[in-house]
Amino acid sequence: MLNLGQCAVSEPVERMLDTMFVQKRVPQALIIEGNHTKATELAHILASALVCQSQENKPCGTCGSCVKAHAGSHPDIYLAEGGLTPRSFKVEAIRAIRSDAYIQSQEGGYKVYLLFRAESMSAEAQNALLKVLEEPPADTVFILTCITANRLLQTIRSRSQIITLEDTAEENPEAVRIAGEIAQALIHTKEIEMLQATAPLIKDKELLKEVLNQLTLIFRDACVQRAGGNSYLSTQTEQVNALCRAIPKARLFRLGQVVTEIQNAMVFNANMTILVTLLCAKLRTAAGR
Repeated sequence: MLNLGQCAVSEPVERMLDTMFVQKRVPQALIIEGNHTKATELAHILASALVCQSQENKPCGTCGSCVKAHAGSHPDIYLAEGGLTPRSFKVEAIRAIRSDAYIQSQEGGYKVYLLFRAESMSAEAQNALLKVLEEPPADTVFILTCITANRLLQTIRSRSQIITLEDTAEENPEAVRIAGEIAQALIHTKEIEMLQATAPLIKDKELLKEVLNQLTLIFRDACVQRAGGNSYLSTQTEQVNALCRAIPKARLFRLGQVVTEIQNAMVFNANMTILVTLLCAKLRTAAGR
């Protein structure tokens, strides 16, 4: 039986995933589309379940494989990730994965490849991935996350099981406000502004998740504007414009990477004080403050 823990998914999705694991018929390619934080959380759980040594609930969380997966050190779970801008997921990363996929797993079970923000793959990278999906090695599973599967080649979608995460929750106005304050604090040089903006996050993990999602949109839009585009996803135009005026393009891109790093760290680290402190320090460093 699949153990999703605190990862909330719709009943049909939970039933479908549970059936896959109970019947031991997990597809060799899964695409999880939807909110980035939720998609990566589910992807990590599925990866842990695939390498778990338990014969009952997977992931059990206690076997050697689960412990290593939770620590991010399992030798048969590989992670590659694109950025916030188009074509930032390079073909070289996919070619390296394709070569590695045909090598036997180190612990004798599944090899799992986590490909986050797959929508940022270049066309060349997607075509390189398609080659291994056409003839995938045995006991190898590719788990892709993306905002929407429609941004991937139809030939990739047709060879994958698509899992759609429903997100019907309304935008949290407090998360929007705090994300805006954090963006504003990056423009200034006083550290106290960043500390004040992030203080409410230390005691509220869900709020931190929502703020990180909002920051992803803000930094993504700032990168788009810097590149001359005008396709925006956030509602915080004032902050986006201010960031573009104050921070160079390379640093804007790094800000988006920092948010992704903290989102990934939340899967393995439950200490909110450490997470928020890291967020403050890394954002200020990335912005050159």
